[in-house]
This record gives sequence, structure tokens and C-alpha cells, in this order.
Amino acid sequence: MLRGDSENQLVRTFRPRRRRLGAEMGDVYERLIDQWSIDEDGDRFDPRDSFVDATTTILEIGCGRGDLAVSYARDHPNDALMAIDVHTRGIANMLAGIERHGLTNLRVVEGDAQVFVNRLADDSLDEVWVFFPDPWPKARHRNRRLLRDDLIGTLTRPLRVGGALRLATDIEDYAVTATRSIAAHGAFGPPVEGRPDWRIETVFERRGSRDGRGAIDLAWTKTSQPQA
Repeated sequence: MLRGDSENQLVRTFRPRRRRLGAEMGDVYERLIDQWSIDEDGDRFDPRDSFVDATTTILEIGCGRGDLAVSYARDHPNDALMAIDVHTRGIANMLAGIERHGLTNLRVVEGDAQVFVNRLADDSLDEVWVFFPDPWPKARHRNRRLLRDDLIGTLTRPLRVGGALRLATDIEDYAVTATRSIAAHGAFGPPVEGRPDWRIETVFERRGSRDGRGAIDLAWTKTSQPQA
């Protein structure tokens, strides 16, 4: 974790929702976290060194309960997936899924993506997923959105040229402002709309559907690597 002044300068993109784990999930977390996690902060990290046989390396930012991460890792054993979230409940759910399905291609990261991406080597990711991020609907909170002007470059620096940035949201304004910010960044082609067949419906999407909001799926291809 960042400390001192550097931590204070981060504009957090999430609402902390810390909940205590019950006995069963607490045991899962304690037994498996060291084996299947990657530290949020530390020395430069290249996931290809840990997943040497992977054909695709993916970072999911904000994995929620982890349903998609476990489903994808189970159905795509040749892909390596790192799923990051600040909420311990989702981390524990993914650890349980790793154990239940015998997964070796999924790692969890408990922490803030703004910190973790700084660990990742250049060109070390093939895809970055942002599915149903916190919408921060009030105008005064827009600076906390994840896909915003000043964060696009940070979050996608480890993404190789030709790699994909994927967004799913049921907030139309979020899709509009994210598209504007990504276009302004200048390193991505135009968005392509369409839901991947592997993106299962999660609890967050179901909530939106009950409220009459349909999901919007967009994907951008990285066309250049901006100079530092």
C-alpha cells in the first residue's frame, strides 16, 4: 500500500465496503491468500514470468464477487487472469473458486488498481477489463470514475499495442464519458460494441436489468504506446 503523502494524492475510485468474513470464508481466505495472490505494491512484476505457458494475460479491474473471473479461468485454461478488488469478500470468493475448480491460471490482487498497475511491466498485458465500475453518478463525484482523462494512461500503460481495453456498464453516461476520455488519450482506435460470449451475467448486471438498465459492452484496441 502507498503511505504518507503519495497515498493522500490518490483519488480513490471506489467506495470502501469492508465486511467481516464468516468462519467458513475466513478459513478459505487465510489458507489460500498467500498461495494465490499477488501483492498490490512492490518491485516490477511481469505476469509472463509467473504464467510462462499462457497465451493471453488479462487484468480485471474491480472483480466484484469474482463470478466472472472464476468462470473465465475455468473455461480458458491457457489464459492467465489477474483479478483485483479492494473488497475482501470478493477476494475470498475467488480463492474458494480456485480451490473448488483446481485453477492454476487465476491470481487475486487485494488492493487498488492505481497502485498495482505501476508494478506491471510494459507490454505485459493483452487485455484490461473494467466491468460495471462504480458509476459515481453525481456530477461532483465524476473525478472519482475509473475511466477518466487522467487515469486512462496509467491503467493501460502495461497493455501492449494490439491489446484490448474492455468496458461493460449499464450507465449510458459512463459509456459516453469513458469513450470521450479514451479518444482524448489518443492511443486507442474507435470503440467496437458487442458483448463477448464468455462474459457471464453477474449479480451487478442483474440488479441493473431489474431496474430497466441494459448493459453496454465496448472494446478498444490499443494502437500506439505513448512515450513516457
